[in-house]
Amino acid sequence: MIERLRVGPIGENVYILPLERASEQGNACILVDPGDEAARILAFLESRDLVPVLIVATHGHLDHIAAVPELLAALGAGGTRPPLAIHAGDAAYLGARGEETNRRCFAAIHATGFFRNYWRPLPEPDLLLEDGASLADSPWRVIHTPGHSAGSICLHNAEQGLLISGDTLFQNGVGRTDCPDSDDAALDRSLKERLLGLPPETRVFPGHGEPTTIGREAEALRLLH
Repeated sequence: MIERLRVGPIGENVYILPLERASEQGNACILVDPGDEAARILAFLESRDLVPVLIVATHGHLDHIAAVPELLAALGAGGTRPPLAIHAGDAAYLGARGEETNRRCFAAIHATGFFRNYWRPLPEPDLLLEDGASLADSPWRVIHTPGHSAGSICLHNAEQGLLISGDTLFQNGVGRTDCPDSDDAALDRSLKERLLGLPPETRVFPGHGEPTTIGREAEALRLLH
């Protein structure tokens, strides 16, 4: 069962994906897009005896990763620091290049105030994801969906009919394409060739807003065109 926490001033969705195994410290999970409120995320994990074995960013924008430094520090202090994973196309949003890359992105969308308030130095990624990769030996697999950013990904669990769509696909909308590494044509291809062909009953959990289904959004996009 997917757990969701809505965090930060623009309602970013953090997802916790429980895995069917235990670690030495607790029940294993994958933590997706920890964008804010690290203390609240940590408290939720502790309340469920959940231990992240992997932190995944669906893309590198600061509203999806701002809580990473505090989370890694706290988890590391407890001896359970998980690797941080992102697609290679968005690796520049982390590490030494992270400040400039995020600054340019948020300046382009006229949100420099958000950047100033939330920027903290970010670590380099531990793992660069590729299309088709399996996450932590689980049924969750990476679908590379460039457009919103060059390295945007979705996470698909075909066994359970679930999709974590990041900022590629929302209920009643798609990701914005006004950042320096955005691409309208690439986003259109990602939707048509990678996502909208999934089974229509696939449940979609977006980076912002409420869950939806592939069928619902396919129909909505068809009507728009």
